[in-house]
Amino acid sequence: MNIEQCLKKISADDCAESFRTVYNHYYNRLFQQALYYLNNNPDCAQEVVSDVFAALWQSRKVLGNVADPDAYVFIALKHAAARYVEKNFREKHELLTENLPDICTAGDRSDTGLIDAELQEKYREALRRLPPRCAEVFRLVREERKTYSEVADMLGISPKTVDNQMNKAVKLLYAQLKDNLFMIFFW
Repeated sequence: MNIEQCLKKISADDCAESFRTVYNHYYNRLFQQALYYLNNNPDCAQEVVSDVFAALWQSRKVLGNVADPDAYVFIALKHAAARYVEKNFREKHELLTENLPDICTAGDRSDTGLIDAELQEKYREALRRLPPRCAEVFRLVREERKTYSEVADMLGISPKTVDNQMNKAVKLLYAQLKDNLFMIFFW
């Protein structure tokens, strides 16, 4: 069974055996690429590759629509590595990034830019559908990287209200974007 068939079987039947086949097919290559991105740190690379496979399984219902599995998983890895580096910078850990590719480089497949633009538009449209206060809180926390306390002070509300608004936003966005969840996760 080829990888495309495995992805269709995973998508249609939640087939764990096909998922194992995909895992075995990609793990070593993804791990080697993650090592390159993450300055030869095997612990970080393993964590990022595990995140990619976890996200693949969580979003398995859309895998049957993947036209180019190699591009799909390696773009997912690139985005996962970028998110990992960003997270570690925020937590004041040192992680060298000279090997991490720019997410918007021309080295991507030509359709990647179109996919990113389409996902960005879907994301913006989903944000526009949120209630105004909910959208404002979500943008401040997720896009401007403010803490809940900072947002609460800025808007004159309690941190618990910020938490409630974030939970509401995430639930509403998930409902609107669930078909694109895997790609958005690594965007």
